[in-house]
Amino acid sequence: MDTQNQTPSPQGAARIIGGLVQHAQIWGKVWFGLIFWGCVLYAVSQRIWPEANNALLLVVCLILGLFSGIYAHIRGYWL
Repeated sequence: MDTQNQTPSPQGAARIIGGLVQHAQIWGKVWFGLIFWGCVLYAVSQRIWPEANNALLLVVCLILGLFSGIYAHIRGYWL
């Protein structure tokens, strides 16, 4: 019989952490665009339009950040 050394698949917390790491490696640019660029755009736009509706401004900035992250993900790099 041919027995192969197979490593057991991770269980419990190791499986969850491994899944999160794999997700971050694949979708890191999208999350970076959403969180970082969305927040930077929001901070800048609050200075430009201080009387604007903050909730609407936040949503618009996060959407722009998300689109920039998706664009970077499709291209494969930021610049």
